Amino acid sequence: MRVLLCGQGTSEILWSIHAALIALGHESVLALPDISREVIDRPIDAILALNLFEIPRDTVEMLTTYVASFGTRPALVHICLKHPLEEIGATTPAAVAEADRWMERWNVRMWCMCPSVAEQCGRLGLTRVFHAPLGVHPWICALRDGDGTLHLYKRWMSQADPGLVRHPYRAMTGEAGDRDETPLVAGRFVYLGQGCPPAESADPAVRRAAEAVAEAMRARPGLHRTAAMDLCGLCGPSADPAWTLAFNRVFAAVFAVENRRRFATALRDAFGDAFALWGDGWDRYGLAAHPVSPGPRALYHEAAACLDFGSLAYDTAIFPRTLEIVKRDGLLVSWRHADSGRLFGPVEDELTFGDGEEAVQRLAALRDDPDRRARLRTSHREWVSDRLSLERILPGVLAGGCPPSPHTHAQSTDTSV
Repeated sequence: MRVLLCGQGTSEILWSIHAALIALGHESVLALPDISREVIDRPIDAILALNLFEIPRDTVEMLTTYVASFGTRPALVHICLKHPLEEIGATTPAAVAEADRWMERWNVRMWCMCPSVAEQCGRLGLTRVFHAPLGVHPWICALRDGDGTLHLYKRWMSQADPGLVRHPYRAMTGEAGDRDETPLVAGRFVYLGQGCPPAESADPAVRRAAEAVAEAMRARPGLHRTAAMDLCGLCGPSADPAWTLAFNRVFAAVFAVENRRRFATALRDAFGDAFALWGDGWDRYGLAAHPVSPGPRALYHEAAACLDFGSLAYDTAIFPRTLEIVKRDGLLVSWRHADSGRLFGPVEDELTFGDGEEAVQRLAALRDDPDRRARLRTSHREWVSDRLSLERILPGVLAGGCPPSPHTHAQSTDTSV
């Protein structure tokens, strides 16, 4: 197949998908920061995008029609970084149905990384949403010109290209910050994330519903959001898209942000400055934090452990932050989700926690034992690399709606550097 990757946002996701597609024998291009004519002047089987629904529909239709003029009408897959309902901006059943018809007409599907949110979307009538986990790949692929120049973007690449090279994922350091933050990360427990969402006014009844669901999920960590909403008797109102959008905004505050506050406070009380925070909004809880910076992400491997307290958008352990930590050789220690077993496998009991007290216990056991940290990091990385390999996940993602393709290369070339 020939696959184009594009969109603004968490481009690290696309780096990994690009390398995995090439490893699978496909031809792929990272059309970043934008799509230019030289990369779409050929048959393309699929387009995977990060922000498809921020582009005007007529532009999407023109792009699809132009690519189809070369003989292949592409399948379009939007990778959801937010709730799909929020992505499409539909607030009524009629608007949901209209968006669903448009997606069917133009062969658009929405890849949702959270199983409970995908289930919620199905109940709301979004038939084009499917669930598949995000995954990892150990390499990043680039193309070397005859003069030695390396290109990551806007070059079609496949195993057949003699200039193809692979770099370990961690070699991509990304945007450089204003200072060397290694001393702030090395040997510490680190967390990068905002401490509060934007202020939202909410109907008191919606807030009560969100608080009831949050309480149910804290009492029973194995529950995901949709099951907890059913348990709280919210099947009726949750069929209304506008109510669901309002509920999700409040739920992010009373559950996800409150979890972050509880865990961060417990760890700062237990470990002091050995627990380092980056992000906005922590001052409202009396917690000192470093300003938002791209630097620490490239230093995850230097930390004693890298914390995750959950996503603001989703109820899954498998999302961009947790996978980025693993791909950058960090030791991930995470709040326990309903699907944590899928991410952690045999090391789940040692690397996940249910409350602040358990989080302190997990980190205290790791703090002065570098051999244990190294063992757990290796075991976890091997598990994720196998069970959440994008080479396993992508064939299923591409299978729905993608036509049979002649653009697949079977040969394998070791081009690692």
